[in-house]
Amino acid sequence: MKEPTAPQKMFVYGTLMRGFYNYEKALAGQEISMVPARTRGRVWHMTNRGYPAIQAGDGWVYGELVTLKDFAAVIDLMDEIEGYHGPDDPRNEYARLLAPVENLETGQMEQAYVYHYVRDDLGTPENPAIELPHGSWRKFMEEEH
Repeated sequence: MKEPTAPQKMFVYGTLMRGFYNYEKALAGQEISMVPARTRGRVWHMTNRGYPAIQAGDGWVYGELVTLKDFAAVIDLMDEIEGYHGPDDPRNEYARLLAPVENLETGQMEQAYVYHYVRDDLGTPENPAIELPHGSWRKFMEEEH
């Protein structure tokens, strides 16, 4: 699938945010801008895996809206980090979906890609998870760890 090469936006809410390990691996130096943002959904911390999961919901999930310099240069690595193999692939841990995201600096709604957790094991004994009602994995990591 050919990906766009013009600047594209991603909403990141976990290890790809500034200050976390996958930001350095995938996004450092690749962004035109990175601003506080939020999108609708529910977010959990997966305790055995050490990273978050978003699923559909009416709450707010907080993170960062990233405008990438060259989407094609980083999307394969980001897909690999997120366990995304392509649309409807049964191996997917996450799906990359286009969703409305609110830029908290401007108040504008923008379209951005968001990785949503697609497996049905969230909160099971094999994948225990803590729902974060405040919607911020960064806040959870700063306060709990």
